[in-house]
Amino acid sequence: MKTLRTGLVAATASLALVLTGCGGGGGGERKTEDGLKVVTVAYTPIYSVGALKLGMDQGFFEKQGLRIELKQVANPPSGIAAVAGDEVDFNYTPSIPFVNAIANGVQLEIVGAADGYDEGTKAAVEADPSLALQHDDSGVVAAADSGITRAKDLEGKTVSVPARGAQLEVTIAAAVKADGGDPAKINWITLDFPSAVSSLKSGRVDAAGLVVPFLSQAEDGGGKLVLSPGLEFFDDGAVGMWVTSASLAKQDPEIVKSFQAAVEQTNEYAEAHIAEAQQAAADVLKTDLATVQAGSEPAFPATVDPADVQSVIERMKELGYLKKDIDATSLVFGS
Repeated sequence: MKTLRTGLVAATASLALVLTGCGGGGGGERKTEDGLKVVTVAYTPIYSVGALKLGMDQGFFEKQGLRIELKQVANPPSGIAAVAGDEVDFNYTPSIPFVNAIANGVQLEIVGAADGYDEGTKAAVEADPSLALQHDDSGVVAAADSGITRAKDLEGKTVSVPARGAQLEVTIAAAVKADGGDPAKINWITLDFPSAVSSLKSGRVDAAGLVVPFLSQAEDGGGKLVLSPGLEFFDDGAVGMWVTSASLAKQDPEIVKSFQAAVEQTNEYAEAHIAEAQQAAADVLKTDLATVQAGSEPAFPATVDPADVQSVIERMKELGYLKKDIDATSLVFGS
């Protein structure tokens, strides 16, 4: 099942820490009073952070000698910048922003899976497209009077995405190309999700690339869902990932190994206790449980197969979003 990777605004209770070094990820070792090593994890307001919170509540990280300190960032690129600069120890990122960062020379390593699709999901949706909404938390909503009914119709239209060259643009472009259209003829504009919803309603854009819960907000405003691009682009397996800097992986591999082991145990538990993961997401994001449950059902792969990332790399190259060869195997910590 597809995970819920986007949500509302989050807040996290502060932790009482005894600092034995400088503050921030990579700034010196920090420990709690009971001797746990403190690691800072950056996240965007995403539903899949619920699995991480669930693992924290279950004690999986403490069993590995870690105390997690959560830090919200505006978007995956902000988190990538923070982890690359050793301001935080780990960060959530979807695979496409990660690949873009690697292509631009940012030194990162994949530590674990954060979300994705269960085995067999893609085949099930190909056999029955009506199942897409149960598994894909991303979509394109078109204005009712736009004349857009399929991916190809986006050609020549104004379409909003939250960032250029990132997850939604790439997956939408792939769907348009597969449907016989030319994504180069789309007038892409950058808008955050709330602005995109209002711009769709006002007629500023013809269509908007959105994620839950903004998909339902756009539909409530008169738009119509015409495309679920994530499932068309990604294979079964990990899509969102927890990453760290290459410098931390080299300087303190034991912390990275501990985090990796705790994430794997966390995801195995969350996959078997979806309702608990959804409740944890609602708690972290300070939103009601019904909002979380209204989106697609979450999935939490235990590990990242380098092939999951390699398939993204090859598709980005085919679409012209990536100009160089990248070996995904070398990017997964411990591979």
